[in-house]
Amino acid sequence: MKLAQKKMNRYYSRTDCSVAYRIAMVLHPGMKLEYFRANEWEEDWIEQAEELVREGYAAKYEKKTNDSDAAPMGNADPKSNDDDDRFLSFGKLSVATRPRPSEIEEFLSQPVESVEDPLKWWFNKRHIFPNLHRMALDYLSIPGQFSSHLLKFMLTQATL
Repeated sequence: MKLAQKKMNRYYSRTDCSVAYRIAMVLHPGMKLEYFRANEWEEDWIEQAEELVREGYAAKYEKKTNDSDAAPMGNADPKSNDDDDRFLSFGKLSVATRPRPSEIEEFLSQPVESVEDPLKWWFNKRHIFPNLHRMALDYLSIPGQFSSHLLKFMLTQATL
């Protein structure tokens, strides 16, 4: 049994080299970073996984905000003494004076959920996470052929 465990650990450790694996695990709403912490994975590995997700999101999925997305501060000239202009411009102030937190920040700050189908979960959250859901669907829908072949190989080796 120890030989089988040693062989499994040898092949399982190769997932540490897979960027796609790390990103998919973090984007799984039932795992996120809490799964790794709860199972006492090394903190360096967890930090690297989080950084890979953030970098990948920023590079390919996060839409750049433009100036029109910034909250207006009103049209009144602060040097103007015209009280009527300032009063009229008051209604043009935006309630949202701060930008929305990044989607990745919002996702990671939410608690882990019990999810049977992470692809369906992300599809249902596409309105809440319009950019991040694309990344999650891309990574979570990667065919598992490699991993299923690896698992079959490990199981056959373990039974020899």
